[in-house]
Amino acid sequence: MASSSLEEMGASETAAGFHLGYRRWLDGLRGLAILMVLAFHLGFLPGGSLGVDVFFVLSGFLITTLLAEEWQRRGSISLKAFYLRRALRLWPAFITLLVFCVLSSFLAASAEEAAIRRREVIVAGCYVVNWPNLHKTPMFLLGHTWSLSVEEQFYLLWPLSLYLMLRWKLPRRRILVLVCAGILGSALLRLGLYRAGRDLGHGPDIIRLYMGLDTRADSLLTGCLVGLLATWGLLPRSRRFVFWAGLASLLSVAGLGFLAWRRCLEHSQYYHGLFTVAAMMVGVIIVRQLSAPSRLGKFVLQSAPLVGLGRISYGLYLYHIPILAFLLRTGLPPLAMALAAAGLTLATALLSYYCIERPCLRLKDRLGRLSPRGPASLALPGTDASAPPRAAA
Repeated sequence: MASSSLEEMGASETAAGFHLGYRRWLDGLRGLAILMVLAFHLGFLPGGSLGVDVFFVLSGFLITTLLAEEWQRRGSISLKAFYLRRALRLWPAFITLLVFCVLSSFLAASAEEAAIRRREVIVAGCYVVNWPNLHKTPMFLLGHTWSLSVEEQFYLLWPLSLYLMLRWKLPRRRILVLVCAGILGSALLRLGLYRAGRDLGHGPDIIRLYMGLDTRADSLLTGCLVGLLATWGLLPRSRRFVFWAGLASLLSVAGLGFLAWRRCLEHSQYYHGLFTVAAMMVGVIIVRQLSAPSRLGKFVLQSAPLVGLGRISYGLYLYHIPILAFLLRTGLPPLAMALAAAGLTLATALLSYYCIERPCLRLKDRLGRLSPRGPASLALPGTDASAPPRAAA
């Protein structure tokens, strides 16, 4: 980022209120998150799956900030525009992956394997991968898209919920309390289901607890909480706050590093509240960067390699598992396979970004510059945006 405080914030707080703008360190955080995930799946980082939690917190923060900013500017939220922007951001690369998996099914060794791959595509395309007890389909190539399913399901619920709370003029304090109650409720539900499974003798269903929207909503809602606090100007700017936020941020970085190195996702501590604590650590880091980015934070999170990885992180995440599954059949030594997987994934993600994602991102950015039509801009997909919103919709 540039040295001046105005450039540092991307767009400073003005009389009109907080504006997120583009912040280079957000891409840096994405870059760190995807490195954790890749290192986890390549067998180098036992707890690297926490990178997904970083993505969850970032997603909750970003969509909440954008929606709350729109409400403050216009007194309305265009859900139709929101979902169209999400589709332009997520679908092109995702559909490319699904098409690749369908085509690969014709090269499967058996008809049974081909059928399973096509079922995987249907399950992933319907965004229900995170409910394995529902679809009962082995997810060899697309199992990692469970996190996309969680986020898509969250996108269906949270924007409308936020709109209704704002439309009904709930006090900001009550909205914040409800979000905190959601975080606590998700953590308690996860704990209760974990203990119930253990007490019944068959053991907790870790996959259910790890992938369920209800049991992972605390991470997303933590990001939502930070987004609301930032947008509403509720983050203090005093030197004392900045100091303690900086200290808490350093401790959070150390804590996340320890967990990534020493705690695999099956560890019981995660299901006794550690997932929530990890999400709060990410939230603290975001708060510190919003308040007054440190020199160390700038040096790390705004470094060109991390920012570059962050910008192509979606493609890296989508393609790395199918590429790894293909290489597993080659019989390469572990280190050679890891290097080959990293190189092929990077090349594929770059190709996807510049040839598929970036052109669609230009359409998304163009849409973002279009002004919703007055106070009646709330519209669900498939409805007329100019139609006056009903009291409960």
